[in-house]
Amino acid sequence: MGRYLGKRIVMFKKILVCFDGSDHAVRAVQLASDIAGKYGSELQIVHVPELRNDAVAVGSEVIFIPVDEAEIQAQAAEVLARAVEIATEAGHAAVTTHVLRGTAAEAILLQAKETGVELIVAGRRGFGTLRGLLVGSVSQKLTTHAECPVLTIQ
Repeated sequence: MGRYLGKRIVMFKKILVCFDGSDHAVRAVQLASDIAGKYGSELQIVHVPELRNDAVAVGSEVIFIPVDEAEIQAQAAEVLARAVEIATEAGHAAVTTHVLRGTAAEAILLQAKETGVELIVAGRRGFGTLRGLLVGSVSQKLTTHAECPVLTIQ
């Protein structure tokens, strides 16, 4: 897993950290930044917006309100700006950020595979939904299905 580069071994050349703004995610970014700094690793921070399905009942009909793409992008940009701020405070300002689409675990796994990530860092609990509690957490799915190590932060 490690690579010898000059006089130091790079354990993880590419690290992906998941960020949703929760306390666990903050600690995940801090630790991922520390690891990336120690090993000279690339660090990418990803955010998967949770799309809400707003609906209004009108008599016996239900009308679904379309999702505002601009609002989703603006909120995602705010979330990722906060993550970059945390990474910078932890000593690793050279990060890339990505807004992913889809179900969180699947989107993160696909991003990790497509970009050759060697370590995924995620908070144990985030701002998940009730459905997440019933179906399983994102971190649990990452640990089960990732093709690389997953470090879960409490």
